[in-house]
Amino acid sequence: MVTIGEWTAIISSLASLAAVVFVAFELRDMGKHNDLEISMKLFEWAETDRLRRAFRHIESKFEFTDLETYKAQTGDNFEVSDYPYQVEAYFEEVGFLVNKKLANLDVMVDRLGSHIIASWKKLEPWIIAVRNERQDKTFGEHFEILHRKTVQYMKKCGVDCRKD
Repeated sequence: MVTIGEWTAIISSLASLAAVVFVAFELRDMGKHNDLEISMKLFEWAETDRLRRAFRHIESKFEFTDLETYKAQTGDNFEVSDYPYQVEAYFEEVGFLVNKKLANLDVMVDRLGSHIIASWKKLEPWIIAVRNERQDKTFGEHFEILHRKTVQYMKKCGVDCRKD
């Protein structure tokens, strides 16, 4: 026969187990909430007028042959000369957060995948030129890694990723 003390120990053990399971689920949900919050802030940043102008300029008007020509063409117009830096900084931040696992790649690719690829194609020669001028191989590194991961993710998943 089971004594009251034994029942108490069994019930305490079951309650502890239930508490551990509950805490594990709460922590998982907290991580998802933080990821969602970070993602929403990134998307909000992308919707600012300043960054939208920069995206439109890079997409439609930005042509890069070499740094000297680019500086000569944009030297008097700070806003236009700053557009590639703004777009690079945005995707550098997205890349940093993805690379440090603070934001999910699948969420970023779903929302920004085509923009990541198109912006990298446009800005890659400019980024390489800035790296060389500054002698800083880290300039744009998170953006470059983000681009590579985005291409790999899209190749791996194809259309099937969109079904989730």
